[in-house]
Amino acid sequence: MFKKTKLIVNSIFILLLIFSIISSSNALEFEIYNKEGNNNIFQNPIFKNAIENKTKYKITYPLSTTPALVEKEGKFIINFEAEEFEEIYVTISTAYEPVIDEILLENITYLNETPNWKIEVNIPLSITEELYNITLLFINEGQSYKAIQPRSLKIFDEFKDDFSFIHITDIHYGDPRGLVESIKETIGFKSIKRCIKEINLLQPDFVLISGDIVFGQLYPFEYKIEYKKCYDLLQSFDVPTFLVPGNHDGYNRILEDGFDFWQEYFGPLYYSFDYGEYHFTAVNSYDMSKLYRLTFLFIPLNWGGSITNEQLNWVENDLANSHSKLNFMFLHHNPLWDTISDSLIGMGYKNRKNLLSIIHENGVDMVLAGHNHLDTVNIENDVVFITTTTPESEISTDDGYWGYRFVKIINGEIFSYNYKEPKYSIPSYHIDYNINFYDDFAEAIVNNSLDINIEANVKFLMPIGTYSVENGEIIMQRINEDYNEIYVKSNIQPQTTKTITLFKL
Repeated sequence: MFKKTKLIVNSIFILLLIFSIISSSNALEFEIYNKEGNNNIFQNPIFKNAIENKTKYKITYPLSTTPALVEKEGKFIINFEAEEFEEIYVTISTAYEPVIDEILLENITYLNETPNWKIEVNIPLSITEELYNITLLFINEGQSYKAIQPRSLKIFDEFKDDFSFIHITDIHYGDPRGLVESIKETIGFKSIKRCIKEINLLQPDFVLISGDIVFGQLYPFEYKIEYKKCYDLLQSFDVPTFLVPGNHDGYNRILEDGFDFWQEYFGPLYYSFDYGEYHFTAVNSYDMSKLYRLTFLFIPLNWGGSITNEQLNWVENDLANSHSKLNFMFLHHNPLWDTISDSLIGMGYKNRKNLLSIIHENGVDMVLAGHNHLDTVNIENDVVFITTTTPESEISTDDGYWGYRFVKIINGEIFSYNYKEPKYSIPSYHIDYNINFYDDFAEAIVNNSLDINIEANVKFLMPIGTYSVENGEIIMQRINEDYNEIYVKSNIQPQTTKTITLFKL
């Protein structure tokens, strides 16, 4: 009876959701200031008038969904496709900040040439720890072209043994099933936007998103709309984000293959990256042929897990070559469980047991998954297997809620991953903040209704001047000719509201 009621509710509001998807603005929920940076080289018309031509010049790594993490004085690789050019410049600019720093990176080494170029770039010590956009400027026959990747580079002062990341899964942009949980917060995807706002306040070192980013199961040519709008929405993260696909991202529909859109907007289907001496392997657990990903009248043939032999061999080699202090894996389908019930033809989770063997034999410490819209924690042979709830879709258990999981590493060891024992993630809608501006001061009112301390990170955009803060600590300032952008952190006790005040001296 309960399932029938939910079906009726979904049917009533499904047209409202479709209208919301199609008509919603692509604009992000903050203003992007187009201020010029302080580096005079960017006033040169050859920089200012460069044309973006994605068919001729394209960055293929790093991306906003597979960013590079680099220490100061470290190096990182840029892969790009380009037609003929006589000169190339590499610039970075602070991502979506009201005070923009633009920096020319001059120390470039060519590692590979046309058609798939690869260069190595050095990061100087003087650069501020921040999330950056990357722009390549190409000069050819007097004309300048540019290729841009937003939010694709995070520079750290140093990699530490104390760090944190947040795990999100099953965002399901376009999914009507969240209407059962909250009509108000599902229409306009307010719950996803709220989740991003909370994560930006918490400022983990990065975010892992393990699949089902879009829905792809509602109306014709859905992927074309959802992927673009979801990509735009994800740009509002103020921290690096790493994505891996789930089944909803890869259905093979009439004239639409979800994975074609994934690779266009988000990049590779599987890969790995390092945060210092810590290794992260991103696995595509919906790795099956187009035939088995077929969808008929919006009903998929299979929506369970599968990993091909080719990817399995890659995963094994990737982990075998990792000599990290800790190894993490994130994917959509938890390999502890078969998914034969998630198939109309009785297809089980291909290579599941082989993947488990690789996990146990190659020192994986934690596996993070989604798919089931619930929180679970299982420990097998010292490996922590986690599934995390959804921030937007239908909840699978009576004690469930929308949320995300905060993972802390302390002194090189996994310190915590539960908000509450034995398995629960952080519930959404329990932290929030608002900033009020006055003549000579500003106030950030931060509410924490969780049962744990949080460290809130707030940015104030203020007129030029000297400032002090009450109930917080100024950790950084960035200045242009008009504004101070002031970064403040403050510890907020459980079940309290704190006012952080910034005064002009």
